[in-house]
Amino acid sequence: MRVPKKEIYTKSNPRIPIFYGVFGFAFVLLLAFLAYRQIYMYNYYVERNNRQSLRRVIKPAARGDILDRNGNTLVTNKPRYSAVIFVHDISAEINSLAKKIRATRREALARGEKLPEPLPHSKSEARRIVLSKYVAEINSILGADYKFSLREFERHEWQHRLLPFPLIKDLSAKEHAILAERLPIDSPIQIFTSSSRYYPHGETASHVLGYVTSNFDNIDASSIPGEELRTYTYAGEHGKSGVEKAFNEHLSGVNGGKIWVVDHQGYQYENILDVASKKGKSLTISIDLNIQDAIEDAFEQRKGAAVVLDVKTGEVLAMASRPCYDLNTLTPYISHEVSRSITERGAWLNRATQGLYPPGSTFKIVTSLASLREGVVVPETIKTCTGGVKIGRRIFPCNNRAGHGNLDLVGAIAKSCNTYFYTAGMDAKIDSIYNISEMLGLNANPGIELFENYWSKTIVPTPEYKRKNREYEGGWSMGDTANTSIGQGYLRQTPLQIACMAASIAGKRTRTKASIIHDENRKTDMNYHGAQPLPISDKNYKAIVDGMIAAVERGTCRRAAVEYAQVAAKSGTAQVTSRGKKLDLAWMIAFAPAENPEVAMCVVVEGEEAGDVSGGRTAGPIVKAAMKRYFETRQAK
Repeated sequence: MRVPKKEIYTKSNPRIPIFYGVFGFAFVLLLAFLAYRQIYMYNYYVERNNRQSLRRVIKPAARGDILDRNGNTLVTNKPRYSAVIFVHDISAEINSLAKKIRATRREALARGEKLPEPLPHSKSEARRIVLSKYVAEINSILGADYKFSLREFERHEWQHRLLPFPLIKDLSAKEHAILAERLPIDSPIQIFTSSSRYYPHGETASHVLGYVTSNFDNIDASSIPGEELRTYTYAGEHGKSGVEKAFNEHLSGVNGGKIWVVDHQGYQYENILDVASKKGKSLTISIDLNIQDAIEDAFEQRKGAAVVLDVKTGEVLAMASRPCYDLNTLTPYISHEVSRSITERGAWLNRATQGLYPPGSTFKIVTSLASLREGVVVPETIKTCTGGVKIGRRIFPCNNRAGHGNLDLVGAIAKSCNTYFYTAGMDAKIDSIYNISEMLGLNANPGIELFENYWSKTIVPTPEYKRKNREYEGGWSMGDTANTSIGQGYLRQTPLQIACMAASIAGKRTRTKASIIHDENRKTDMNYHGAQPLPISDKNYKAIVDGMIAAVERGTCRRAAVEYAQVAAKSGTAQVTSRGKKLDLAWMIAFAPAENPEVAMCVVVEGEEAGDVSGGRTAGPIVKAAMKRYFETRQAK
């Protein structure tokens, strides 16, 4: 009996429905998987593709200019020319030559020839030959003898492939012009122009302005999208010291850059985004270039520091530290020779803010305030100087070994009589001297915006200080008080601190807040400075100022006098021991006009031999130069 086909088909294929079910389920899974890949994982694959095919290049912005208070340019940028070559422009040539080198070596080995050892890698040898050819082309055009580093190129090819490799890093303007005119149009050599810091006045105000370093670190890339992309960065300039460091963010600007599509080897293929950089903002600082030049010229070759302040605002009109350095020798990089020279001369230190010195007889103004406040002297108090005073078993000498005779306070300040202030300080007690010092901010931050500020290391000694730090020298003695009273002993202050003290006394207030920024709208009241009126009567204050005037007219500060205004000043000569050698420090503080002070300053000069400097003889002419230039400039306006 024959069974119908339909029946055979139905009965003989019981798994067909199962097959359809499984196939349908698999098809649904496939659709789900594709949907997952295409929809849910879409962003992931786009990002991965971008990471593989897109590259981000960041080009730092030019830094902003720095101007003095009168608009004179102190720091700007200048073009920096270099002859560069992009790796992708010579990669085919290098690869082709590498193949030929390998083929030549194989043929030589087949002929039984012995190859030299060590044998350079064929690709490395090809790079050397190709780069040598292009450097030789530049040398032929310029008549020069420039070299290149194969190691630097290979490192560049690995780490900075999308950036141009500098064959010649620093071309002169003349060389730039010649190459631009004579390089063949089809040459892969390009002339690249970047900017580097330029200091028109060389070493002037070098410690104030500071310098920059050029590196690839901490380059802000936030202005260019593609944070997830592999990023290449041109070297950027960062403030390393001075104003350049303190206001680095303000001066840095907004970086630009590009996004490139790259081929399978990572070479540039297509530029899809180009964002221009924006130059940093300019900054006007408080320095007056005229006064700065006058002070630095007056120092000649001596070591030391000077600070000139606007009495009312506390703005720094000049700040000099000697020895200094030409800032243009530090950019775009610092050579070992330059660094060694600066180190050997001790020029890295900003002596105005980092130099810690005993202030010598300039501190007698503090002792005067303390003794007047305590009532142990009045302006009319007469003390007899016979050339020194015995304290315990030791004779403490006066600066005039023959003695000054009878002196009142005005005369003691004018003649800088040690004997007068030994006894006045001991009568007032060290606590009173410390309290006045604290009022005047001698152990407080003077407010300057520079990072190079050693105020926290300054010392106004007390019995507690000696107990904690000088215990091996015994307890506090009257001799310690006497030494402190004339600015010696353990006292250590920076010239900036002493300049602020001078400005505070000139302004008849307890504190002066210093600033390196020029602000025409800056407040000048005591609240701004965080100050109080000096705790002294008008009569007593006048006696101190009269003593400082007398010091200029007939005392130790005669060399500070100028014809434009009456100067009030106090000199000092302190003694220090450096590397086992006793040296002198020449000090002077001053302000003018004495009746209504506008400008205050401090000068310290380091001696090289005992007795070769003194406050009046050495620091006085520097004060005079600054005061003269200040009032000449004011009259010219």
